[in-house]
Amino acid sequence: AGLKDRQALTRQWFSLHLPGKADPDLSRAEDDTLRVLKQVRHQRKLQRGAHSANGFTLRLTALAADRQALDARLELLKQHGVPNYFGSQRFGHGGGNVHDAQDWAARKALPEQRNVRSRLLSAARSYVFNQVLAARVADGSWQRAQVGDLLAFTDSRSFFPAGEAECSDPRLAILDLHPTGPMWGEGPSPAAGVAAALESAVAEQHPALCQWLANAGMSHERRILRLPIGGLTWHYPEPDILQLEFVLPAGCFATVVVRELVDLVPAGQTDSPCVF
Repeated sequence: AGLKDRQALTRQWFSLHLPGKADPDLSRAEDDTLRVLKQVRHQRKLQRGAHSANGFTLRLTALAADRQALDARLELLKQHGVPNYFGSQRFGHGGGNVHDAQDWAARKALPEQRNVRSRLLSAARSYVFNQVLAARVADGSWQRAQVGDLLAFTDSRSFFPAGEAECSDPRLAILDLHPTGPMWGEGPSPAAGVAAALESAVAEQHPALCQWLANAGMSHERRILRLPIGGLTWHYPEPDILQLEFVLPAGCFATVVVRELVDLVPAGQTDSPCVF
């Protein structure tokens, strides 16, 4: 139902389209890297992204941190959530997907290969969204509804206007309802007021990329700015190991939770990577 991390032990459903055929012998697909846990018949194909959430168990090893400060930070994230950035893996090694998208945008053209076109358009939209979210983190408005904001529930793709004044809906306080940012596409943004002004200011900083997305026929969609962390628990199996367990809505990144806790340094690298 979705793509999983390359370096992980993962469990997920997938579907095979075999109408009128006998159940396949999947044991031949098993090896040291793959095990079939269960197989059942179903009348519908499992669409990518059809799952509602992903559960994570992460271990941060070789940890150098003040445990008391880390526990306090985790309690804060549990209560208030984190900015719902797209993780750096969306943008490719060294941000290569964004650089490639900018090159195509400058040429006002699209890649012919469907998978390349999809990957670069997705990276470009994610990049613009991250810039809007970064601006709202900077001005402190990412957790509250502003005039002209569009609001959405955690597990819904539909959205509605906040109204003429700053919204005080109690569902915002319990992390059920959130302000949203743009997944850029053709046509004007449905946001208004100060929210629209901020989004337009970001778009003006990346005019070629935003116009490229509009010309590609991408529809304007919205994504929640705030990411609630479901069922967050943690413990320390060893003094220098932190184990986290939590659940995130589909399409959200565990790495953006971790980046709010610690600076990650990949093996062989001496300083933190650039995050788009």
